[in-house]
Amino acid sequence: MSDAPPVAAPNPAGMRWLRRYIWFSLALVGLFPLAVMPDLFTADFGTVNRILLTALVVLAVVQRTRFIGYAARAVEFTRRRPVEQILTTSVAVVAWAHAARYTSNPALWALLPAVVGGAGVISAPPEYRRRLSGGLVLATAVTGALALSWRRVDGVLVPNSVVAAVLIVLGLVLVDVTSARFWELVLELDRARELAGELATARERLRFAADLHDIQGHSLQAIVLKGQLAERLVGKDDDAARRHAAELTELARSALADTRKLAHGYREIGLVTEAGNAAELMRAAGIDVEVRGDPAAIAPPLQQPFSALVREGTTNVLRHSRAQRCVLAIEVTDGEVTVRIGNDGVRHLGEPDGTGTGVHGLRERFAVVGGAVTAGRAGEDWFELAGTAREPGGGPR
Repeated sequence: MSDAPPVAAPNPAGMRWLRRYIWFSLALVGLFPLAVMPDLFTADFGTVNRILLTALVVLAVVQRTRFIGYAARAVEFTRRRPVEQILTTSVAVVAWAHAARYTSNPALWALLPAVVGGAGVISAPPEYRRRLSGGLVLATAVTGALALSWRRVDGVLVPNSVVAAVLIVLGLVLVDVTSARFWELVLELDRARELAGELATARERLRFAADLHDIQGHSLQAIVLKGQLAERLVGKDDDAARRHAAELTELARSALADTRKLAHGYREIGLVTEAGNAAELMRAAGIDVEVRGDPAAIAPPLQQPFSALVREGTTNVLRHSRAQRCVLAIEVTDGEVTVRIGNDGVRHLGEPDGTGTGVHGLRERFAVVGGAVTAGRAGEDWFELAGTAREPGGGPR
């Protein structure tokens, strides 16, 4: 089976709930400007100013909701009416500066540019948010300072009021941007989860293809060998020929059964069985085989990759070499596992480089468990395929 970690199943209901919670919370922040209404009817604004400022407060709430809706629905930026957002924010900034001139609590009116400007900031692309936030804070401070320097209620300190207004704007914009960024990170993680699922599926398909190659290549090589032996014995030793023909039929049945088991995800041949099969097959081909070490000493998580290594090495010995001797060495030292399968049949091959598709597939398998595979000459007439990996919990390399 695949060694990939399980990928969490999607939770559409949870995503919908989180989306509604985040954006509904941001929309509710738009009601904050209503906090100025008591001040509107207690301070000396006059009738015309009260009507004008009441309309602007309502406009701020409505526009905040609209701008938040753009971001919540992921509307394309060009359709979010950026010019309207800039104009609305500018009106909110002017409204705060105008109202600040008539009240003893001018910083409270900074809620207007805070809620409108904050919605505009998160509606913009992420790369512009920092500059837009800075511009909003600067506009709030400058317009407020100018207005309060021109006219203010007695007892109002301009620096204190401007600083308080800046803090209000900065605080609400920070809340907006943080909430929007949190939602964007949730979406990125959800997309990453989907991608991880696709990658896990692709990895499982590659693993299945590699296992199928191992089974069919190993079994077909054995069938060819048995068929050749039976063919040579026909007319010379008919009884032996019949035995090999029967074994050939049994090998075909076994390969078919293994293929069916693999297709259903049930095939897991351990290294003990694989090493025994390899030794038996090579001895049948007239190769002197020596097995060193105990295959059962290897931890279960590493059995599969090392089994694949032995299968590939056996197939290469039978298919590509003229070996007379083969050594399968298994070593486990301080959690470090090494399996080598070497043979003396490469003199006629020139300089084998060990870069075939089978070796490449083994390297990919071992990379998953943090191991490595090497293939090449280990002497004048000795070719060796070796795999190394550390057992889980075996400590650092």
